[in-house]
Amino acid sequence: MELKFEDLPDAIAQLIEQNNLILKSIQEASFSKRDNEEILTLSRICELLELKRQTIYSYVSKKQIPYHKKGGKLYFFKKEIADWIETENKVRLADGIRFNAKRKFENRKFKKL
Repeated sequence: MELKFEDLPDAIAQLIEQNNLILKSIQEASFSKRDNEEILTLSRICELLELKRQTIYSYVSKKQIPYHKKGGKLYFFKKEIADWIETENKVRLADGIRFNAKRKFENRKFKKL
């Protein structure tokens, strides 16, 4: 294909359009790794869990909740949060001692020494 000077603006416009399509497909491919997972922001996770922002920040600093940090912002995947809620309620480890968080100790009678 022979390109003339007069055809350069059209050729450049086509190259720019193709470049934009390639960039868009690359961005979509990077998000397709986690296909059906909803990404939640800090405000959305506070709303869903009915917790204050400071509580979520506390969980993040103690690494008690699964999170991702990008550009100084916190992001959460809905599936990871759902898994975290399920495992957190069943069994919890604290200082190497295993205990059931749902076990109730009310109405237990203790012997006096």
